[in-house]
Amino acid sequence: MKALVQKRIVGNFVYANDLEKTSQWYCENLGFTLGVHDFSNFVELTIDGDYVLHLLKTDNEVPAVRASFSFGTDDIKETHRLLLARGVEVQPLERYSDHKSFTLKDCVGNPLMISQFD
Repeated sequence: MKALVQKRIVGNFVYANDLEKTSQWYCENLGFTLGVHDFSNFVELTIDGDYVLHLLKTDNEVPAVRASFSFGTDDIKETHRLLLARGVEVQPLERYSDHKSFTLKDCVGNPLMISQFD
């Protein structure tokens, strides 16, 4: 059966009340750059000019329970160390058969995951 969707993801969404504060956190702590944005509705976050994530305005900010996607990194130990040094709430590194990962919380309390595959 032919797939009905493409393998590339065209939208990852995180919801927040204060888009300026939340986008600043993502830029300062994870290295994103502001793309197209309207702080009253949405913020597009990019890396090297490529779309990665949208922050969407909500009046009912409720942090997610679990991470629903994972960012990749080439040096997970250094990424973990730097986030700890920046005061970000991070969980311990976990080792799996084909990758290492850890979760962290953004300024809203949303869990995010960062992974490095072997």
